[in-house]
Amino acid sequence: MPMARYRLIIKPLSPFQTPLHSDTLFGHICWALRYLKGEAELLKFLKAFDNDTAPLILSSGFPKDYLPMPVLRPLSIEEEEMLRQKYSEGKCTSLKFAREMKSLKKVSHIQISAMEILKDDLSYYNINIKNLMGEILLENPKISKTDEVWHNAKNRLTDRVIEGKLFAKHDTFFDEETEFNVYIEDTYFERELLCEIFDFISKSGYGADKSVGRGAFKYDLLDEWGLPEAEHPNAFLTLSHYHPKEGDFKDGFYDMATKFGKIGGHWASGIDGGPFKMPLLMINPGSVFFSDSYKPFYGSLVSNVHKQLGVVHYGIAMPLKVRVV
Repeated sequence: MPMARYRLIIKPLSPFQTPLHSDTLFGHICWALRYLKGEAELLKFLKAFDNDTAPLILSSGFPKDYLPMPVLRPLSIEEEEMLRQKYSEGKCTSLKFAREMKSLKKVSHIQISAMEILKDDLSYYNINIKNLMGEILLENPKISKTDEVWHNAKNRLTDRVIEGKLFAKHDTFFDEETEFNVYIEDTYFERELLCEIFDFISKSGYGADKSVGRGAFKYDLLDEWGLPEAEHPNAFLTLSHYHPKEGDFKDGFYDMATKFGKIGGHWASGIDGGPFKMPLLMINPGSVFFSDSYKPFYGSLVSNVHKQLGVVHYGIAMPLKVRVV
């Protein structure tokens, strides 16, 4: 089957408790396939993955018109001094310069239009100098806020509320017009089935507490997408949460986090080994790695993450070609 590229546009209809990570979304796709087409079809899909083949490559979800901020080599002393001099030309004090540099470190996303400018000449110095000169604008998208929501605690034996006992959860509330983009490369599903899968997920909910209304969304599935990529790349930027395999890259700059995955579907309510997967180190989107050859994907499905041997975790990276200087 030829490769199809889709851009999944997710429009939240309720608060979310779980971020739009590629590995979590893949789990929802697997459970949707299981319930729609049966366990045999799910196992057939998972067996299609190997070290050289990934029939479904997913990015994580990013706000409309944004990508993750690249993780790159820190500024050298010389580069920092050149930036300071550029700032001082605009009558910027040393204190204001320090504050500006500190605030830029908190920017987690970069506009796609900025990546179009930087794709062949990517470095922290170039990002900062182009921001200073007004060629790009570095700011986080202002689309959401996170609030504590208080709940009554419940006695699991009597199914009654425990008087006077409360607990808080953090919900992310989105502005009305918020959209997220998930980029997809697919050589396995027909478009009709893929839409059926996302229909199922959108109606049943995404992430934690979906049974009480969290993670509801509308979606559009658009054919094709074009993201800025370097003509002569020497590295790739991962758009996914990624678990590397041996030989994927030579070197790189990266952020990482420990994932505490959880089994979904009817297995979440009780299975030998419990609902939680083993902790797994994952590379965060925006991390940049140098490689001699460009591949359509990096990473793999990670096995041995649970007592149930058939359980896997999605560790595949969708790469964006860049040239780092």
